[in-house]
Amino acid sequence: MKLNGATEMSLISKDTFSNPHPFVDPKHTPAYLEFIKQLEDQLSGITAMDATTLQPNSGAQGEFAGLRAIRRYHEQQPGTKRDICLIPKSAHGTNPASAAMAGMRVVPIECDNMTGNLDIADLEAKCKKHAAELGAIMV
Repeated sequence: MKLNGATEMSLISKDTFSNPHPFVDPKHTPAYLEFIKQLEDQLSGITAMDATTLQPNSGAQGEFAGLRAIRRYHEQQPGTKRDICLIPKSAHGTNPASAAMAGMRVVPIECDNMTGNLDIADLEAKCKKHAAELGAIMV
């Protein structure tokens, strides 16, 4: 489970920030729009991608959108078939479901039964085994 701390959420949960009316004229929200643009630009810079999006909002939808972008990128690379996604056995059920829906073949990574930590030796072995087809690793 993910926990967002109260201090992280205090500012963005203020009604004046998080709930502008959907039909508000953009001229009334310049600071909000500038914040969104700067965040998108920073994420593009960090990831070296041409563009980013802040949608969708939910985790499962976000992972699906990310996996579709990864899948589409690999589909456009000539002479490759990178459609394998390595996912820990301890991962949330939406992870393999999202990968499968995005058109990827899921290969599970072993985990320690007590802690849920990745079995690094298994991860390395599967990376080597599927090197030519490996498209993503969800950790």
